[in-house]
Amino acid sequence: MFSISYIVYSVCVMFILQNVTTAFGKPYATNEVEQSHICPRIVTREEWKARVVTNYKLLDFSPTPYVVVHHGGIKHYCFTQDTCSEIVRSYQNLHMDERGWIDIGYNFVIGEDGNVYEGRGWNIVGAHAPGYNTQSIGISIIGDYTDRLPNEAALKALNSLIKCGVMMGKIQNDYKLVGHRQTRDTECPGTCFYEYIQKLPNWTNKLHPIYDHQQNNATSNQHLQSLFNNREIYSTTMNVTDEYSKELKIISRAEWGARKPQGPVDDLPQYPAPYVVIHHSATPGCTSQAICQSRVRSFQNYHMDHNKWSDIGYNFLIGEDGIVYEGRGWGKRGAHCPKYNPKSIGICIIGDFANIEPNLIAIETLKDLIKYGVSKGEILNNYKLIGHRQGSLTTCPGNKLYDLIKTFPHWESNP
Repeated sequence: MFSISYIVYSVCVMFILQNVTTAFGKPYATNEVEQSHICPRIVTREEWKARVVTNYKLLDFSPTPYVVVHHGGIKHYCFTQDTCSEIVRSYQNLHMDERGWIDIGYNFVIGEDGNVYEGRGWNIVGAHAPGYNTQSIGISIIGDYTDRLPNEAALKALNSLIKCGVMMGKIQNDYKLVGHRQTRDTECPGTCFYEYIQKLPNWTNKLHPIYDHQQNNATSNQHLQSLFNNREIYSTTMNVTDEYSKELKIISRAEWGARKPQGPVDDLPQYPAPYVVIHHSATPGCTSQAICQSRVRSFQNYHMDHNKWSDIGYNFLIGEDGIVYEGRGWGKRGAHCPKYNPKSIGICIIGDFANIEPNLIAIETLKDLIKYGVSKGEILNNYKLIGHRQGSLTTCPGNKLYDLIKTFPHWESNP
């Protein structure tokens, strides 16, 4: 039995939470709230050194009816505030600089240090799940959870954060919990983690976002209008945010100033390509389009003038500017890995990755390019991913990049 004093204490804490949050619009209230163990520790944007952002849009529905769970999708993990903050900054840079969003896409990010990192916060529309952004809180746990679960500290923080949101009136009491893969074609939040959230009490496979059906009932429309407090009601059929729809940027041969091939460039004998071969250029990298284009021209010159190949050897190249540069292109036999040239798409990330990994933008672009090739029917659905060293006597694509691609779902250890 609970004592009367405990019940009074709980009511008081809830009252304080609701009133302080209303007054200041913060994702959590005070240090006293943290000390009460109702909410997990939330590292503010100022603490993790977020870039300054404006032009936010308030959530259309608060408390929100949905919580959407994500993972970072890359096997970068963190167990201290410093390293987690660095990764959160990299997410923000990727989302703003490459994807053109106004800020980091998630409302909150969680590290395996057990801390929650404030993204867009409780009150702001995210850019994490089209169709649900205006009516959900998006929470991502740093790391790749295809083959394992987040640690106990991260899972505890996730559950505490959701309970905190409910108590603060930011998430509905009867909220629906979903994985990112339920809202779009993605593997996120990873197979193992998705199995875990399916067992949580509020998980649902019955998704009915408000904008996915017509509100024909006049009474219902009036109710919605009162909820919006005279704000604009978006069309029931529109995609409520376009921040996730930015297309992969591929610079054509003409744009980067390619020479004409000095001989025939054959079509792939095996099509769609059953293999993807990853390379690095083993040269200095590039983080701007101008420099990357210069690097690509130099590679073509070397391949044609020194190696006497008919054209640049790769099908595509990727810079750490997050842009794809067309080499021989889709459906063409490359000159990058003799054993696999007739049956692969060869992709080179510009830079030397023997001792460092490519930046997050380049890694995400690599994944996106492969997915794009599969969607276009240029790469087999069940393709095999390998590093150059698996087909030739070479250290390419560098130890760090090779270790990284071995964590990708389609990597093949014995091609």
